[in-house]
Amino acid sequence: MTPPPTDPLEEVTGEVLVLFHYQDVPVPRKTLGKVDWYLSGAVSRVAVDGKFTGALGTAALFHPAGKFQVEKILVLGLGARAKVDRPTLQAAATHLRSLLDNLHARDIRIVVPDSPDTRIQEVLDVFAATLCSPGQRPNDPPTVTFLAYEHEDHT
Repeated sequence: MTPPPTDPLEEVTGEVLVLFHYQDVPVPRKTLGKVDWYLSGAVSRVAVDGKFTGALGTAALFHPAGKFQVEKILVLGLGARAKVDRPTLQAAATHLRSLLDNLHARDIRIVVPDSPDTRIQEVLDVFAATLCSPGQRPNDPPTVTFLAYEHEDHT
């Protein structure tokens, strides 16, 4: 499988754009940092206010107010960056599926999270298997598109 495409964030269309944040990364970076900047620091503000910690099982929903071509932006916590492994990804994918079901989302774009101990293919496999598997709507599965693998240098 080839790596996910890199689309300019402003051109991404769909119902929900999903990004990830680590609990131990204090400032949103890369794509999430760009979203935060466009939203006038909204992501940073909910973190500073303690409403979103980036812990596994946490999430924050933002409305792009016309700054992006998606209807909603969902930021999901993954916990500590160095501790992300397959079980963590599976828990995050299950949580994401529940949130997307509650939002009745049918057209989803996911910026694939980087993690030091997992390969991109493993990340894609875990999320695709969880989000695209038969469930409540087996005849009408959501459209899920994975975008730009972000590789950060933390040296």
